[in-house]
Amino acid sequence: MNGNSKESTVLGVVVSFSNRNAKVRCSDGNILTCSLKGKITDSSFQGYKSPVAGDHVSVIPISKQNGVIESIFERKSELSRYNEKGETKQVLAANIDLVVCIASTRAPPFRPRFIDRVGVMAEYCGLPFLIVCNKIDLGLDVSIESRLAAFQKLGYGVVKSSVRDSIGIDELRTSLLGKTSVFIGQSGTGKSSIINCLIPGADQRIAEISDKHKRGKHTTTLSAMVSSSNGDIDIIDTPGIRRLAIRNIEPDDLGFYFPDMVPFLGLCEFGASCTHRYELHCFVKQAVQEGIIHHDRYESYLRMRAELEETRNTKTNESRKPLRSATYKFEDEEW
Repeated sequence: MNGNSKESTVLGVVVSFSNRNAKVRCSDGNILTCSLKGKITDSSFQGYKSPVAGDHVSVIPISKQNGVIESIFERKSELSRYNEKGETKQVLAANIDLVVCIASTRAPPFRPRFIDRVGVMAEYCGLPFLIVCNKIDLGLDVSIESRLAAFQKLGYGVVKSSVRDSIGIDELRTSLLGKTSVFIGQSGTGKSSIINCLIPGADQRIAEISDKHKRGKHTTTLSAMVSSSNGDIDIIDTPGIRRLAIRNIEPDDLGFYFPDMVPFLGLCEFGASCTHRYELHCFVKQAVQEGIIHHDRYESYLRMRAELEETRNTKTNESRKPLRSATYKFEDEEW
C-alpha cells in the first residue's frame, strides 16, 4: 500500500494504547496495530499527548496487520483522573456516553466515598452516571441500601447485581445498549466478571481477592475497549483504582458537582463564599441535619474540599492545611 496516498486512509476507533502502539478497530472491522506518525499536529488533536481507548482516529494501513495513526479527532467527552505519582492528568477513556462505577458489597467492602468521587468526575465531565453494586449474593446490609437509595434520589442509575446468581446482568445490559461506556472501580469489585457475562468471549482476566488486605488484585493493566459481536455495546474497561484523587476543581466550586448540594448553594449567610463547614446559617449544613443531604455524602464533600484546598495552598506556596482538621472529623477508613 502507498503510505503517502490520502486514498489509503481509513477511519477507526482506538481499542487500547501502550508503549506508543495502538490497537485500532477500523471501519471495515479489521484490527490494526498502529504506531504514531511522529508528533501529531492535526488541529483537531488539541494538544492531547497520546491516543486512549475510545479515540476516533484516521489510519494509514501499511499491511494487513499494521498501520500508522495519522490524526486523532476532537473528543466529544473524556474521563480522566489525577495521577499522583506523575502529578499530571491521566485520560482513561474518550468519546464515552456513560460512566459506570462498579462497587461490591463485600470482598472488597463497599466504599461509598469512592463512588462519590467517581460521581464528581462524571458530573465534571457532564456525563450520565450509573452505579453497579455487585456481589449482592454476599449480603446487602441496611447501610448499603441507605446509600444506594440516596444515589437513586439524586437521579443516578443503580443496578444491584450478582454474577454468580445471574442477577441484574440483563438490567445492566439494557442500560448499556447503543452506548460507549467506561467501567471504573476498585480492584476486585468484579468489573471483569461482569464484562465476561455481558459480552461472551471477552475473556477478561479474573483474580482472587487478597486474604490479607481484603482488596482485589490488579488484572486489567491498561484501559481497553471490549465490544459485543454485533456492536451494540462498547465497554472501556479501566485498571482497578485504589485511590482516586480529585483535582482541577476550585474548592468553592466543588459543591456544584454534588447534585444534592446544588439547590442550597448561594443561599447561605456568606453566599458563594460559604465553605459549608463551620459557618452559621449554612443551608447545606441544615440540609444535612434534616436528612435532605445524606451525612456520608457531606463527609465526602469535606474530604474532597480539604484535599483541593491543600493542593491549592501547596501550589501558591502558602502554608499547608492538614487533611484532618479540628473543624471536622474524618472517620478512620480508606475513604
